[in-house]
Amino acid sequence: MFRTITKAALAFLFLGVASLAQAQEPGIDTGTASVSTAKKRVIFESLVGYGGVGFRGGIPVFTGDADIKAEATPRLSGDFAFAYVYSDDVTFDLNIGYAWNRLGEDKERFVVTSVPMTLGARYLLNRQGRLHPYAGFGGGVYIWTVHTKDLGAGKDPVTFERLRRGDIGFYGVAGAERRMSKYVTANADVSYHSIMAENKEDFPSGYNGNKSYVLVRLGITFFFSLSERLDQGLPE
Repeated sequence: MFRTITKAALAFLFLGVASLAQAQEPGIDTGTASVSTAKKRVIFESLVGYGGVGFRGGIPVFTGDADIKAEATPRLSGDFAFAYVYSDDVTFDLNIGYAWNRLGEDKERFVVTSVPMTLGARYLLNRQGRLHPYAGFGGGVYIWTVHTKDLGAGKDPVTFERLRRGDIGFYGVAGAERRMSKYVTANADVSYHSIMAENKEDFPSGYNGNKSYVLVRLGITFFFSLSERLDQGLPE
């Protein structure tokens, strides 16, 4: 069943990426020039000073820590994304998410998870177009856990330390967002996350190296004004 869900999610991601890639400028012909111009003004109006809230779904693949890398099977991830448009070219992002991979049939080492809480920035290109490629980076705290089959945290058989820690990590991201309307954008991106989790003292039996994973995501963001005031009919 998990494989079916994963395949469906991958198909959804590919369709989303294809949709973003086909984004084009709105056409303007001689008969509808004023209408198209007005529509373009609404779609591409600057969002500087606006906040945004959105959701991202994707597929993570753990690529770091020899114990995890050899066994990890991709599953699903989800992120809540909070954005602030600092300028026409720079957007700040706060992400809180969850990513997991299946490790196999071992009851004591069944699933590895990552809960990132990160702050970062993206630099966007082509602000006057509908499609905005971007690149960014950031960092924060990643809570990782190697779970048993009953989804409790596993333990090192020597030290009996739980295979769960909160460690500093960093990420880099590249992708594109498509402006769907004045207040809505769709996103597709690929990110690489590195977690500084090496700890051979607490976990001498394994799962003691730095963790990392690649994440492919597709999502949507809704923007809203942070400074809009009601018109009370009073002189300024």
